Amino acid sequence: MKRIFALFLMIFMLIPSLTACVSAPSDKTSATTDAFIKEDSTDHGTETIYFDTETTEITEIPTDTSEGTTTASDTEPKPSEKVTADNDTESTPPATRPAESTDGEEIKDPEPLQKFKLSGTVRSASGTSLNLALDWSAVKYEGEDTVKFSAKLYVEHERLSAPASSGYIMIDGRKFSFKSNAIKETVFDSYKTQVIAFHFDYKYKPGEDRIIPISAEWLYDGTYENRKFENLMFDATIPVGDKYATLPRKISKNVSVVLQNPELPEGCEVTSLAALLRHLGYNVKHTYLADNYLEQGPVGQTSYYEANLGNPRNKGKSWGCYAPVIVKTAEKYLGDVSGKHKVYDLTGYDVNEIYYQLSEGNPVIVWVTMGFEEPYVKQPWKINGKTLYWKYPLHCVILTGYDMDKNTVTVCDPMKKNPVTVDMDKFELRWTQMESQAVIIK
Repeated sequence: MKRIFALFLMIFMLIPSLTACVSAPSDKTSATTDAFIKEDSTDHGTETIYFDTETTEITEIPTDTSEGTTTASDTEPKPSEKVTADNDTESTPPATRPAESTDGEEIKDPEPLQKFKLSGTVRSASGTSLNLALDWSAVKYEGEDTVKFSAKLYVEHERLSAPASSGYIMIDGRKFSFKSNAIKETVFDSYKTQVIAFHFDYKYKPGEDRIIPISAEWLYDGTYENRKFENLMFDATIPVGDKYATLPRKISKNVSVVLQNPELPEGCEVTSLAALLRHLGYNVKHTYLADNYLEQGPVGQTSYYEANLGNPRNKGKSWGCYAPVIVKTAEKYLGDVSGKHKVYDLTGYDVNEIYYQLSEGNPVIVWVTMGFEEPYVKQPWKINGKTLYWKYPLHCVILTGYDMDKNTVTVCDPMKKNPVTVDMDKFELRWTQMESQAVIIK
């Protein structure tokens, strides 16, 4: 009898702790379902970022705005933050077209009436088929005062075996860490493995154009297609607004070609710059720019962000340069001739901004590949402790036109006498693979 009484007493004492275990979720469960609301310091109002967190752990990292750095959080969410899961969210139905009924026909649900819809893809530029990519879209419905922004972060790869990993994504100034699942694909094919998905709404003001900066990093320590990796990352600028959704269907600008050969067999970048300057009314030769304004440095000892690799006059011994070098070259020249134009580096912007600039009458210097071939890493080297990967075969041209209906773009190629037309999807892919580099002068 005493044993039975003791047993009942133990059960009675355990009931409160068992109840606590059921009602209080663990830290891990909280991490896998949390999305946070934070008061936005801008005039766009309160914004909520919702994550699809069924398989990914998400944690917001507070940003120290006073020092301009971020540190990992070891505290619970602030009281002002709200915990909610993506599949629990509710939204107000958008405005729709009036339903039309016809005798004898079934009335279907009306489709939402869109004011504008934009979409695009930004990606890392590894020089291999392994990349971190973000597919995004922004929709504004008639009758609503918000823009609905959504995106999915992927790892693009062919055949890959990678353990569970982690990384971060910074969305409009807010930083989140995440943990991703293992990837194991043994069949050689093209894959897009989703890491995270998120969406948020923001207040829309008529005629307003908003810039949404998004950067991401995914840790991968391994070798892929003969390149040693520590991570995959990108830093993108996504512009959203009416003007990007109402671009003309077709644009064509007449830019006279300047041929790089025979004087500058390795000088497509500075030759494209010369063609653009001549288009703007400056009587300058590509050789004059190369000899007097293009900063040059030895291959393997120079960063292609700071100087041209070698002398572009030397065939096979010079490799080229990236956008910052051409920006600096153009600025020095315009300064010497008291030019009235300014140089703008649009590297990292979504392609919608590039098309918009072209529609405004500004041809764009862009970095792609020779013949729009698939790039690969030709040579890595270290500069000031940082490993640089030269992607080959680099080429630089001027974007002079596009045709949305035919899905093509036209470029002024310094190696071709006539304008070159290429598939728009292929152009955008090669452009993003070469780090979305773009320069305009206006």
